[in-house]
Amino acid sequence: MPPSEFGSDGDQSSPDLGFVQSPKIKRIFDFWISLRGDRPFPAWTDVKLMDLYDVAPFLAVVDVEHENGAPRFRYRFCGTALVEARDQLVPADPTGRYIDEVVWPFDPAPLVGACSKAFGWRKPAFLAAGEVNESAYHLHERGFFPLGPDDGTVSHILICVDEVRAT
Repeated sequence: MPPSEFGSDGDQSSPDLGFVQSPKIKRIFDFWISLRGDRPFPAWTDVKLMDLYDVAPFLAVVDVEHENGAPRFRYRFCGTALVEARDQLVPADPTGRYIDEVVWPFDPAPLVGACSKAFGWRKPAFLAAGEVNESAYHLHERGFFPLGPDDGTVSHILICVDEVRAT
């Protein structure tokens, strides 16, 4: 199953992350599972970024907002490594902006699509290296982890971005 289609079967089981190369994404997945317990996903209030100090520079958190009945994703937090990777773009730090209005060196549609999947499925979504049309010299895997209150709504998405080798 392609990584971007993980979770589409509607079950609550944990996936086999054998297709994911990134140790950072696997670390976030394990953290997410440990916080989740018997809920579909953990709450944003459960997440303490200091517990993730080793991978926090590679994390972003987006708020899920609604516009005309559709979700939109606004950056609440963007880790230092992600901001530094954008140093040639304006603004380098996308905090406070929507994913689809930030300047990217590639089409952001896969990012928005993965956030939409995590929101709709209410479980993690993944983008494998190459699913975003970026430089062949810098391929990234991305994990999208839903967060929200006990009422079952997704209010935030925790995103981990990690550079991987081409396979």
